[in-house]
Amino acid sequence: MKIFGFISIILGIIFSMHTSANPTFSNELLIKAKNGDSSAQLELADVYIHGYGIEEDEVQAESWAMKSAENGNVNAMYWLGDGYAMYAGLVEDTDPIDAEDHYKKAFIWFSKGSELDHIDSMVGLARLYRNGEGVTKNIEQALDLLKKSAARGSKEAMRDMEFMYQYGIGVEQNLDTAKFWEDKAN
Repeated sequence: MKIFGFISIILGIIFSMHTSANPTFSNELLIKAKNGDSSAQLELADVYIHGYGIEEDEVQAESWAMKSAENGNVNAMYWLGDGYAMYAGLVEDTDPIDAEDHYKKAFIWFSKGSELDHIDSMVGLARLYRNGEGVTKNIEQALDLLKKSAARGSKEAMRDMEFMYQYGIGVEQNLDTAKFWEDKAN
């Protein structure tokens, strides 16, 4: 099951920037993860996906990230949602059924993160709503999530709204509104 193959590198880099530099496999990390430490579980997922001090293992990486998310780690929820969405985007032309399945998984994890007010999860969920990926297309819901994220300082959400208004994607094209969001993002 190669869910995080190519995209795992990107996710690992993003995750690594938020945790200790170059996490490495250790028995101490494994013990913490096995004892239910959700931060250690997500760090272990990162270790497995990149092979930091241990052989790369995508199945183990996904399993530990899932445990972390199920233990309430909102960063793991985002990690999974983003991984599933990116994977779906990579295979949608060659395997649309698999892509739709992974977009639905992304929707679940982005939704859970959004319920806990995780800004990046809200942006990810907004994109699924905007594009109708794994969920019925809903521009109003997408804009609502992006506005909430932007109000909390998400430049990514601001740029997404700029793009939507600049090109009339799901909304009436409005260059003044696009400029407003561009200025806020910069």
